[in-house]
Amino acid sequence: MDAIRNRRSIREFDLTRKISYETLVDLCSYGEAAPSARNQRSREYIIIDDENIINNLSTVSKGSMVLTKCNTVIALVGCKKEDLSTPHMQSQDLSCAVENILIAATSLGIGSCYIGIHPLEDRIDLCDQILNVNNGAHTFALIALGYPVEDDVFYDKKKFNSSFVHHNRY
Repeated sequence: MDAIRNRRSIREFDLTRKISYETLVDLCSYGEAAPSARNQRSREYIIIDDENIINNLSTVSKGSMVLTKCNTVIALVGCKKEDLSTPHMQSQDLSCAVENILIAATSLGIGSCYIGIHPLEDRIDLCDQILNVNNGAHTFALIALGYPVEDDVFYDKKKFNSSFVHHNRY
């Protein structure tokens, strides 16, 4: 459970170190282990380690500029909504997968930074164009990944505040 409390956004990575493709596939499998409404399997993953593609993605938004300091990205792609049994729950399905990947990366000593794309249409369109996402699918999120430049970046920041917990009623 330490990986949950120790997870934080890492924005600068050691570009001399690469994450193995097998590890990246494992991270995607952790994403796929997340809940999915009616088991609709509404998501796919793109592993990106091509420098040109990553540089193009870094221009999508101010938040995506962190990609200039990483050498690996996982893009989460929402499947075509018309093919889903519960399309209105797809955003939750994808969000759960993102969180699983972030926690799994932390547990492996890999830094990560979540970059929101959905629901902003301009970001979705740019990412879809760069990644060749089509046929009704759409880019939902990008996750910058890599080994952190600094040591000891994973620690419990004590974010929890018990005053936010209510019992029986708000």
